[in-house]
Amino acid sequence: MPPAGRTSAAAITSLVCGLIMCVPFVTGLVAIITGFVGISSTSNPAVKGRGMAVAGLILGFLSIAGWGLFGGGMLVLMQGSKPQRIFAKQYLADLSAGNIDQCVQHSSSRLTKDQLQAFAKQAQGWGTLNDTTVVAFSLNNNSGTFNGVVSGACKFSGGPHTFSMALIKDSGALKVDTFQWQ
Repeated sequence: MPPAGRTSAAAITSLVCGLIMCVPFVTGLVAIITGFVGISSTSNPAVKGRGMAVAGLILGFLSIAGWGLFGGGMLVLMQGSKPQRIFAKQYLADLSAGNIDQCVQHSSSRLTKDQLQAFAKQAQGWGTLNDTTVVAFSLNNNSGTFNGVVSGACKFSGGPHTFSMALIKDSGALKVDTFQWQ
């Protein structure tokens, strides 16, 4: 009776890494490399697992392609929203510094000077603004009209606080339509 063949460890590794797509690029790359090694090792009739190696290789390529598309999409999204993020950061810097007239100039008529003064007073109670990160946005640019929501976090010397602001385009310039500290 012929001896039972063993399964290629590289083929098994390729399949497992191909199935585990949670680590961007790394598991896909390992699946591809071990897939080629597994295919090569299964050329010996005593070694099984060619199907697993091929499946892992295909899944590895799909993982790399999927993460590449996702990363590219995120990059396009971040580049496309850069003007709005820069505007939001400057608006928050002005608001936390108490530059109310500057904020009024960059706000729609829905935000009153009194509301902006209250927001500035609240921010000044939290200390100095050290950093602002815009983490979420929903932007629409349809038929020449623009609106969107920008949210994120501000790091003050007294601790972090989140914000949300609705943006519109008014006479070709970005304006804050609504604002809220959260």
